[in-house]
Amino acid sequence: MASQANWDDLRLLLAVSRRGSFLQAGQLLGIAASTVSRRLTQLEAALGEPLVERGVEGCWLTSRGQSLVDVALAAEAGLRRQTFASLPGRQAELSGSVLVSAGEGFSSSVLEAASRFTALHPRCSVELQLSAEFHKIVRGVADVAVRTAHLGEPSLIYKSIGRVAYGVFAQASYVERLPGLTPATAPPIGLLPPLDMLPQMRAAKAAGLARAQISVNSFTAQLEAVRRGLGVGVLPRILARDLVEVFAQLPIPDLEVYLVSRPQALKQAHIKCFFGILEQVLLESVSEGND
Repeated sequence: MASQANWDDLRLLLAVSRRGSFLQAGQLLGIAASTVSRRLTQLEAALGEPLVERGVEGCWLTSRGQSLVDVALAAEAGLRRQTFASLPGRQAELSGSVLVSAGEGFSSSVLEAASRFTALHPRCSVELQLSAEFHKIVRGVADVAVRTAHLGEPSLIYKSIGRVAYGVFAQASYVERLPGLTPATAPPIGLLPPLDMLPQMRAAKAAGLARAQISVNSFTAQLEAVRRGLGVGVLPRILARDLVEVFAQLPIPDLEVYLVSRPQALKQAHIKCFFGILEQVLLESVSEGND
């Protein structure tokens, strides 16, 4: 399958799959984006079929491109094993980078898992991409992803973590300043599209929380606005411990959380290890937040 692609070719394709663009792949390898594009075009011509689909928002692998990336990952792992075996007085240990894609609400959990993982395996590294783009994992851009929806791709492994409880929260002094607050009179901190289509936000609007005076496109900014006393917010309980819950009677649905990866990625020991650690951290976080 890779008889016409040497290690330099595979390494180039691997960088493109990990970064999702020629520019970032070139930065990773220390070469120009034009060089990345030219060499990939030459490789595709040699193989007689496309390996990468180009788009205005970046690029992603074709099925043939993904099969070559799988070969590249196996070759990379083999080179690491040979390197460690050649070191005198050293036992084989985990090494390699794990690319994680997650929404910003899960950044603290991913960073906690990264801290535990790198403390156990100092030759490993973790790269976190904060993104709401679900396609990253199936395109091979990320090794592990934290998702809040099950899209049913047969090529991916889904691990259910549990449900995150939501509520409507406000800063304590804000509630004191506005006695008799009701859903109709409380201005929520709104979320801009597409975040406003989350089931929690739609349920809140249906219950009367629709008169947003301030709207943001970030969960972090939403939480900050609520903490500043600028309005009420539909928030996960785990992030709202320093706030006061209001309108507890409103039917705000929970959010299902999944840990997702590709079977080929989990064949690599360092990714499988990180996956297990992140799973434990997320389980702890969800359990704590729902207590």
